Amino acid sequence: MKSAWNLIGMGLWLILIFYLVWMIHDMRARRLKLIVTTKKSFTWQNFSISCGEIVVFLLAVWGMSYATFFQDVAKMDQSRVTTSYEYKPLIIQYKNDQSDYVQVQNGSGRNPVQNYTYYVEGGKYQVNSLNATVVYGKSNLNLQSETYKWNKEWLNHLDDRYQHAWVATVTATYKKNWFNGIGLHAGRQANRFSLIRIPDRSFMEVQSTKTNG
Repeated sequence: MKSAWNLIGMGLWLILIFYLVWMIHDMRARRLKLIVTTKKSFTWQNFSISCGEIVVFLLAVWGMSYATFFQDVAKMDQSRVTTSYEYKPLIIQYKNDQSDYVQVQNGSGRNPVQNYTYYVEGGKYQVNSLNATVVYGKSNLNLQSETYKWNKEWLNHLDDRYQHAWVATVTATYKKNWFNGIGLHAGRQANRFSLIRIPDRSFMEVQSTKTNG
């Protein structure tokens, strides 16, 4: 969902573009004036002014680029995001030779990624190992999922209620405020992670390898 606060970021990027155009024009105009008035094409004073303008532009670009493209949600002040949790029981898929809760397709190549397919009431979902994990056995958490803040008592309750077959999804959304608007993030999804819980490995079907390139 978009927010009007993102207009702040759009405005700042436009100002940077206008500043770049003005800076190029100003450098050219000062050089031409210098040639006409002093018959010189270079002075240290003129060079210093140009360097100052370039430094201001580069600092502004770095700041806006960081705010827009390079923020780490995991390290971000939690006052800037809202976090919601959703829990659903898995629906088993019955087959002649095997019944499973999750289908796994292994990737290959330099950066292999697993793709997970599971069913809950209301539809079929497909996620990958970059934003999801499958857990089975005694514990309902693993190293990857423990980086998120779960209510462990509630996860244990889900184990008892749904016989160790459920999916929990945590979604972080940028709050609608001016600070997030600077980076064009206000109201937009910051991160989404799914914890897929199954009783044991026998309920997971591993399919043929998929090439990721």
